[in-house]
Amino acid sequence: MTEELYRKLTEAVNARSMTYPAVPCEEFYTFAREIFTPEQAEIACSMPLNGATSEELAALLGRADVGHLRAQLDAMAGTGTVRVKDKNGGKSYELLPLVPGIIELQFMHGRTDERTKRLARLMKSYGKALKNLMMAALAQAPASEATGARKIPVEQEITDRPAILPYDEVMKLIDRTEYISAGVCVCRHQGDLLDRPCDKPKDNKCMIFGPSAQFAGEHGFVHPISKDEAKRSIMEAEEAGLVHVYANSQDRFIDLLCACCGCHCFMLRGISRTPAPSQAVIANWVVKIDDEACSGCGVCIERCWMNALRMEGDVVVRDDQRCIGCGICTYVCPSEAMNLVRRESASTGS
Repeated sequence: MTEELYRKLTEAVNARSMTYPAVPCEEFYTFAREIFTPEQAEIACSMPLNGATSEELAALLGRADVGHLRAQLDAMAGTGTVRVKDKNGGKSYELLPLVPGIIELQFMHGRTDERTKRLARLMKSYGKALKNLMMAALAQAPASEATGARKIPVEQEITDRPAILPYDEVMKLIDRTEYISAGVCVCRHQGDLLDRPCDKPKDNKCMIFGPSAQFAGEHGFVHPISKDEAKRSIMEAEEAGLVHVYANSQDRFIDLLCACCGCHCFMLRGISRTPAPSQAVIANWVVKIDDEACSGCGVCIERCWMNALRMEGDVVVRDDQRCIGCGICTYVCPSEAMNLVRRESASTGS
């Protein structure tokens, strides 16, 4: 009975987002039991997609104990499984997906207590299980079912697949955002907890924007930062060769921007193994190389997490399908031979 309850929980969180899916397996159930009691899992499975007040949820569940239910919902908000929003002067609660949401809130605070270490180990086990299950599924799937690309302008809302944002677009995002909170990089903090440290910076490298930033700050998962502090953090990320990955949920769940490395970020590591990384994310930009200006120094090749660049003769060329348009190669080009263009206006190759 308990396993069936947590199996239903996978359906509930996946209904919110499939960016990082919850797959029915013992590794997921073990992780879920750590953050959801059986009662909380039952509540989560009953929550409407658009959230509900404790009174509305009590009516759906056929329960008269609204006070106890509200206490459970507040406890779930405190452990990062439910987000609280204002609704007509009261509270509305919505179940979070795994990503962006539950997983980030377990680690962005940067704690090193035994519970956080245990969650890091459980996430590692689940990540391995998920990788094996997905590889087995891909091996059996027809080629026609391969995931296709979907391009959405950065200025529009992004509702499902994470987007890769170059530096200038991140700065625009910061300028138009009223409230920003930040915490440590989730993946690199997990690496520290698992004795797999990364030499890339991690402080203030995961940011939450807008009302979801206020919720996360009020519950102690992150701390507020100014726009100037956010911009300094982004500049540090650029210097370190980190990729800006944005998940915008239109103020549903968590609007998250992460500065990711290809050695620890589960998403970048996953897409780098595919033959066409640009199809696994929203990659609206692509690097264009000026052959005449290129000096052939190759420093950009070492910086690319996607192996999208290679030497061809005396110049660097780009693999259009592997380039995700992050722009970290342009930062180190000494001859300024590289710049980003909208993918629609870039030709295949260099």
